[in-house]
Formats: sequence, structure tokens, C-alpha cells
Amino acid sequence: MLDRIPVPTDNIYKFYALFSLVALVFFVWASFTLHTSTNEVVYTNLPEIEALKELKTRTQEQELVLSLKEKRIEIARADKKTLTSVLSWLIGFSIVGMGYGFAKWHKDIQPIADAQNKVQLEILQLQLEKLRLENLKLTESLKTNEPLAPVEKHSSVLEQVVKAFLSK
Repeated sequence: MLDRIPVPTDNIYKFYALFSLVALVFFVWASFTLHTSTNEVVYTNLPEIEALKELKTRTQEQELVLSLKEKRIEIARADKKTLTSVLSWLIGFSIVGMGYGFAKWHKDIQPIADAQNKVQLEILQLQLEKLRLENLKLTESLKTNEPLAPVEKHSSVLEQVVKAFLSK
């Protein structure tokens, strides 16, 4: 059977905190990916644009390629600006959710869980002490009583089968 990672959803604040943490990591990764992809578009199209601009006379096809490549860079930059703004808001929202979740978890939920664990530990210690005392009393009572009669040794099933086979 596969071991499963337990998802800590025993309280809503823990869920808020951990979900926001995962979202923050994802949004930061998306931000870096967006930056890289925009740079890739610019770096692949800019040399061709510069080469076409250096030509004194361009054909209509070259003019079309030049305008398309310039438009592609313009769109990539505009998309980067818009998506960076959206990702910034999402990163901010994730940070706020993470702060709220961890703060409520630490201040409201964790002290109760710690108190429960402390009480359970005390109960276990008392049960252990009770078992020790019972064991001590049992040992003392066995010392004061007469020794027990030796237990008869029973033959094993295999011995019984062999005896039965040999007796026939």
C-alpha cells in the first residue's frame, strides 16, 4: 500500500495558510516564467527587425514581416505588463491569506491542541504509574503465596501425530 501524505485540513486556518503558501509559490514561478517567455519573444524577433530596418529599400513582403515582428514584440510587452499586474495582485492576496491563516492558527488553534496534548500525556503518565503499582502488588502477592505447581508439558501436535503413526 502506498504511504499517503496527510493533508492538514483539521482546521480552516491551517488550510488557508498552506493553500496560500502553495499559491504563492505557484504565482512566483508563473511570474518568472512570464518574464522568461517575454524575453524569448523579444530576443528572437529583435535581430530580424534590426536587419530589416537597415535595408534601404524593402519589398512589400519585407515590410509586412517587419510590421508583424514589431507587433509581436509590442503584444508580448503589453501581455507581460498586464499579467505582471495580475500576478502581483495574486501574490499579494496569497501573502495576506498566508499571514492570516498562520496567525489565527498560531494564536487560536495551536494553544488548544498543545493543552490537549499535555492533558493526554499526564493521563498516560498516570496510567503507567497505576500499572507499575499493580505490577508491584502482584509481585508481592506472588512472593507471599506458596509456589505454583509445575505446569504439565503438553506434547506438540507433531509429537502426537508421530506417536499415533508409530503405534499403528
